[in-house]
Amino acid sequence: MFARMLNHCLLAGTILSGSLSLPAMAQVGQGVQPGYSVPAQDLSAALMALARQSGRNVLFTPEMVQGRRSVAIDKVADFTTAIDIMLAGSGLRAVVEADGSVTLTAAPAPAAPKAKPHPAAAPHAAAPAAAEPLVLEEILVTAQKRAEPIEFVPAALAVMDGEEVAKRGVTDFTRLVDEVPGLSINYAFGGANYGLLSIRGIGGADDYKPNGNPSVALHVDGIYQTSNAYLGTPLFDLERIEVLKGPQGTLYGRNTTAGVINAITKGPGDRLEGYVDLKAGSHDYTGFEAAVGGPVSDKVGIRLAVFGEQGGGFMEGMGAGRLAGYRPSVGGKVQTQVPAISDPGTRDGFGDKDLFAARGTIALQLAEETSLTIKAFGSRDRGDTRQYDRLALAQDNTQMNAGEDADPYRFYTAQYYRHHIDMKGLSGTMEHRLADNLNLTVLAGWQDSTRKGGGNGDGTPYPGYQFEFDDRLSQVSFEARISDDRGGTFDWLLGAFYVSDDVDFDSLWTSFTVLSVYQSPYSQTRDSMALFGQGDWNISDSLRLSLGLRYTRDNADFQGSNIDLNPWGISTFAKSFGTTSPFRWDRAFDDDNLSGRVTLQWFANEELNLFASYGTGYRGGGFDGTSIFTYEETLPFKSETVQSVEGGVRWTRDRIRVSLDGFGYWFKDLQATTRLANDTNGRTNVGRAWSRGVEASVQAGLLRLDGQSLDLKASAAYLDTKITQFTSKRIADVLATVGDPLPGAPDITANVALIHNLDLFDGWVLGSRIDLSHHGKESNRLNALPNNTAKAYTLLNARLDLTAPGDWTVYLYGRNITDKVYFPELNGAARLVGEPATYGAGLRYRF
Repeated sequence: MFARMLNHCLLAGTILSGSLSLPAMAQVGQGVQPGYSVPAQDLSAALMALARQSGRNVLFTPEMVQGRRSVAIDKVADFTTAIDIMLAGSGLRAVVEADGSVTLTAAPAPAAPKAKPHPAAAPHAAAPAAAEPLVLEEILVTAQKRAEPIEFVPAALAVMDGEEVAKRGVTDFTRLVDEVPGLSINYAFGGANYGLLSIRGIGGADDYKPNGNPSVALHVDGIYQTSNAYLGTPLFDLERIEVLKGPQGTLYGRNTTAGVINAITKGPGDRLEGYVDLKAGSHDYTGFEAAVGGPVSDKVGIRLAVFGEQGGGFMEGMGAGRLAGYRPSVGGKVQTQVPAISDPGTRDGFGDKDLFAARGTIALQLAEETSLTIKAFGSRDRGDTRQYDRLALAQDNTQMNAGEDADPYRFYTAQYYRHHIDMKGLSGTMEHRLADNLNLTVLAGWQDSTRKGGGNGDGTPYPGYQFEFDDRLSQVSFEARISDDRGGTFDWLLGAFYVSDDVDFDSLWTSFTVLSVYQSPYSQTRDSMALFGQGDWNISDSLRLSLGLRYTRDNADFQGSNIDLNPWGISTFAKSFGTTSPFRWDRAFDDDNLSGRVTLQWFANEELNLFASYGTGYRGGGFDGTSIFTYEETLPFKSETVQSVEGGVRWTRDRIRVSLDGFGYWFKDLQATTRLANDTNGRTNVGRAWSRGVEASVQAGLLRLDGQSLDLKASAAYLDTKITQFTSKRIADVLATVGDPLPGAPDITANVALIHNLDLFDGWVLGSRIDLSHHGKESNRLNALPNNTAKAYTLLNARLDLTAPGDWTVYLYGRNITDKVYFPELNGAARLVGEPATYGAGLRYRF
């Protein structure tokens, strides 16, 4: 009943504004003008204007035009030509009826460069018309900072729309790992906020500290996230996620030697709509997500979205075990002044989430040619930090083992760590039409994050190196670009980019190995600016040549100290690290780089296109964020560079879309965290490496019957990596490392999904989905030993949806339903276990 009342309100509102909703109808004007002129604007408004000028009825549903912009027309004499130009790249076409009225339907899939959509087009095309049930839905993406069909993008690209993101349980960037082949993650000490993403084997040796330069560039609504600390950013109410694989040095700049992940959140749209989603599952898990948005006037739209999770912890804490009350000894004498290891008692369900996030969006149509979208975001995370388990006592007979058994879901600890993470941010995107074929886009963002957490990397109660972190991050960024990319003979884009980030991070270490407590307060300020451009020359209807260049300038200032607090009077700090306390430094780093990419793309016919490219990439140098004890460790490491060769084939026909990619990357001055001469871990340049492989994906409509459909989505990646040169003062490490694969480089990853939908009766629909994902074996460290190499694993997930006519959906889901025991991270005798079989149910209502 609520939905019916809502539809009635929408109907009344659209009639008062001069249009008819469901379907909408542009009203007939009083006279017909000899030439049609309508500036680029919201597509719905543009169609209304054209209808008034032409005296024709133009029929369409709000869903068809939601979020789309028109192409400008100027003094076009013929009506059919005018509306065809206006709809270019929208995924829609106009059908003129015998009475002169016009009906909008889905356009056939585009082919050849001339069909490239206008950059103002929406990121999603309309669903295929009922008369064409075997044609796959067109997918528009913005990976090249313009809207175009996915099969036109000359780069390896994976896309998940918002509905698929929700059904596959992707709630942060780390959840993409088992959903997108070629991705992997190393965890520093557990939890999504302390991980290292890698793509195609690049990034697994990065620094988890917040001042590092991640190889995988994360973006939210186009805003670059400067630190790995943002890996745990909650992802909700999404339009889609785009994963660009491989170096992206031209359009995205520094720190993209592995690739780019861009999460695009939903905007208000041009009609009131929203949803509420409630779910509960295994291990006392509960979650909710809700959003509502739409126009409040013809110039203003808003959207509000909230998200939360509680519970879900599947680990069992056993307390300190046999190490409860333990104190270190010196010369056989127990040091009674040292606090004994405490026993926190047992705890079930450790690893619980405690997260809430919200986002507000306001879209303003400042003028016919100018729009502004502002988004504000905040989140609060008080969840448990995932703990390492340790090998059973019989396999690890050391003083650090508190009595472990073989159960990987049980662990021993002297403290149950929780993290306190708060994020907030503000971003804005302005789009302005300078001329009919000239567009200006400006993005600006600010965000701030504070993190407090801790852990014990050994997975035991024994404080070999037990740590507590207190981080504060802030960043501002600005990007402006001007483009002419309507699909003419020559398209181009020019832009400028600037980002500045400040990081203050303090680490407190308790060590029975060093017999002391020491503190490491650091501060880093980093600025980066870039000028970039790309030109696309459509040499003919079938051949396109693209050239891109980017100049980047980086500088960073890094200050810090390492202070031995020596609270017990028995410190071996100087002996252990070969330095004195307090140890202080103040360093600076400057560098610049010119990167580029050249791509040749051949459109063999309407279904098939091929591309080949050569490019270079750049990851800025900087400073180690781990504990620093010596002069050598304070020096900056150099920037990392990469040369890349890629080639791909795209084939689309009716109900099948196929992609095949091959690649080879060669790295120089590879950055990695490794064991240094003083036996501590630090970040430095370790030499050279290469990565090569092939990837394939297919999307197919296997079955289209009356009231029934079956779809297949499958993708796989094969990866081969090798360290060819390794620099170290430890000869044994050099011999052990050269020839090894890169960390975070699984040999084979794959994902296969079958999606079935069945119309039952009276509008009821039953949907089901089965996902199978495979993750090959990989090492987690340089100088990797067998106990640092995780075995391959395969996970099976399933989901069942029952949707009622009133847009109510009840669903059931299961993840890892075979209850596979697997370890995404091995750190010697310590191990991080993956989630066991989990099940849940939910209720979703759309309005």
